[in-house]
Amino acid sequence: MKKVVKLISLLLAMMIFVTGCSANTDSKSKEEKTSKKTSEYINITMRRASTINPILNTDKSVSYVLDLVYDSLFEFDENYNLQPKLVDSYNISSDNKSVDITLKDNIKWHNGDSLTAKDVKYTYELIKDNKKSSYYSLISNINNITVHGSKNLTIKFKDSYAFSLETLIFPIVSKDKLGGLKSDKLELAKNNLVGCGAYKIKTYEDRDYMILELNKDYYDLNKDNNDKEVYVKMVPDSESQTEMVLSLDSDISKVTLGNISKFIDNDNFEINRYQGKNYDYVMFNYDNQYLKNLDIRKAISFAIDRKSIIKDGYSGRAKLTNFPLNSTSKYYDSDLKPLSYNTENAHNYLKKAVLSLNKTDNNDSSDNKNTTKSENNKSDNKTKENTNEANNNNTDNASDKNQTSDKNDSNTTTTKKEKKSFKDVKNSEVKEMLRDVTFKIIVNKNNTERVKAANIISNNLDAIGIKTEIKDLTEDEMTKALDSKDYDLALIGCQLPAVSDATYVINQLGYQDEKLDKYLKQLQNSTSEENTKNIYKKIQKYVKENAIFISFGILDDYVVLNGRLDGELNSNDFNVYSGINTIKMN
Repeated sequence: MKKVVKLISLLLAMMIFVTGCSANTDSKSKEEKTSKKTSEYINITMRRASTINPILNTDKSVSYVLDLVYDSLFEFDENYNLQPKLVDSYNISSDNKSVDITLKDNIKWHNGDSLTAKDVKYTYELIKDNKKSSYYSLISNINNITVHGSKNLTIKFKDSYAFSLETLIFPIVSKDKLGGLKSDKLELAKNNLVGCGAYKIKTYEDRDYMILELNKDYYDLNKDNNDKEVYVKMVPDSESQTEMVLSLDSDISKVTLGNISKFIDNDNFEINRYQGKNYDYVMFNYDNQYLKNLDIRKAISFAIDRKSIIKDGYSGRAKLTNFPLNSTSKYYDSDLKPLSYNTENAHNYLKKAVLSLNKTDNNDSSDNKNTTKSENNKSDNKTKENTNEANNNNTDNASDKNQTSDKNDSNTTTTKKEKKSFKDVKNSEVKEMLRDVTFKIIVNKNNTERVKAANIISNNLDAIGIKTEIKDLTEDEMTKALDSKDYDLALIGCQLPAVSDATYVINQLGYQDEKLDKYLKQLQNSTSEENTKNIYKKIQKYVKENAIFISFGILDDYVVLNGRLDGELNSNDFNVYSGINTIKMN
C-alpha cells in the first residue's frame, strides 16, 4: 500500500503542465476586429522552450502544442476516461501486473517510417534515464518492457495497480531519430522534428515560431478535418499568451480563472469551458474531539450551503462535486445524493451530538475511542445512529422532500426502552454544548475564491449556533498550520493526480478507519473496470455517510477562441488543443 501511495504522490507532482447603425455595419466591424491575423493560419502560442523533445520538455504550454505532433499509447478523452490511441488491442493479466499490447499497423512517423514496439521501449528507457522528465513518475511502476516483433510488446509492472493503464499516456518518440544521441544532442530542435501525431512540423525557427501542417497520412483522420496550418508563436510568458489573444494576434489560448473576466461579454471571442484537475475542499482536524464526532460533522455538512459557495464564492466557475474525481469520469457516482444544505437537519444533528458526546463522556477512558473507527465499528453506536436517522428522516420529509437525510441508516426504529431521543434535547442543551466551542477556519489569503467560501461557511455555521474565527494566512503560514494541525477546518485545494485514483486525496484527510482502508486497498488491487466502478461506489457512499470531508468541486479551466473560428475543442487538462483539426474559419 505504501508503494502505491508513493506512486500516486509522484503522479501528483507530475502534473506541471488554460449598437451599430445596421446589420451590415456590425458584420463589417466584427470582421475587421477578428481578422487581424491572416486566415492563412490558425494562430496559437506557447512559451519559449528550452527543447521541443516531448520527453525532456517541462513546460506545460509547450507540451500542449507537442501533443499535436506526438501520440501516446493511451489518452484521456474530454471526459477524463481512458481511450486507446496508438494501441490496437491489449490484454491485462489476471494479477494486474502486466499488459500485452498490439500496436496499430498503419502508424507512420512523419518521415514515412513505421512506428514499432521498439520505439515504445526506447521511449520508456529515455524517460527512465531522465528523472527530471515530466513523465518520470508515470513510468515508476514499470519494471520492464519486452518487445515481440514489430507491433507487439509486454509491459510488466512492479506492483499490481488498478490504474496502471492510465499511466501509459506519455508521448512516444522515434528510436531511429534519437537512439544513440548524447543528452545535449537530444535537446536540439533539429533532432526532434519527427513525430507520429495529427500534425507535422513544417517550419521551425528557434525561439520564434513554428508552423504545423496536417499529417495527411495520419491513421485517425476523418471527414471533419481541415487543411489549415497552425502557426505557433513563441512568447516569454503566460501573460503574453493572454494578451496576444486579446489583441487578436492569437486565435486560441488557455486562460486562467483570474483572466477570464477580460473575455466575458466580448463578442470577439468564444469561451470553451471544461473541467480541469484543480480540486477544492474542506478538511477537518480529527484531533479536535468535537470533529471526531460524526453528528457534529454531519451538522456542519448540512449547515454549509455549497451551491452558494460555488455561485457566490467561485462566481459559478467551478463544478460542484462530491468526491475528488472529475464528475464526467466513469468512476464518479452521479446518482449518490450528498448531504445537502438543510438547516433543520443541521440543528437535529447538533441535538444528536448532545447525546453522543454525553455518552462518550460517560464511558471509561480506556474504552473511549472517540474516533471515526469507533463510530463505524461499535454496534451500540450504529444502533443509536440508525435510530436517530429514522427520527430525522420523518423531519426531513416534512420540511423538504428534496433534501437528503441518510436513508441508508434508517433501518432501526426507536424503541420504548430508549431513555432519550434527540427530539427530547432542548435548545439550551445545544447552546451549552457549544458554549466554549469556536472552530478556527484557515484559508490562503491570496486565494480570493476560498476566502469568499470561508466567509460563507462562517456565516452558515453561525446560523446554527457554531462560532468560528477565520485566519487568512500566507502560503507559508498555511503550510505550517496544516503541518502542526493548528486549525479546525482548512479550506485547501490540490491538483488531482494524472490517473483516476482518489486514494492520495483521501489519505491526506487524517481519517483513520479500518473499513475505509479496506475499501482503498480493494480499489488499488482491482483487476477489472467493472469491479473498480463498484468499489468506487462503496467508497463514495461511505465518505458521504461518515461526512469525512466537505467537497466544493472541480475548478473550471478555459480556452478562448477568436470569433472568426467556427467549432469547439475537446479540451481537457492533458490536451488543450484536442480537436483543433476540425476547427473551421468563419
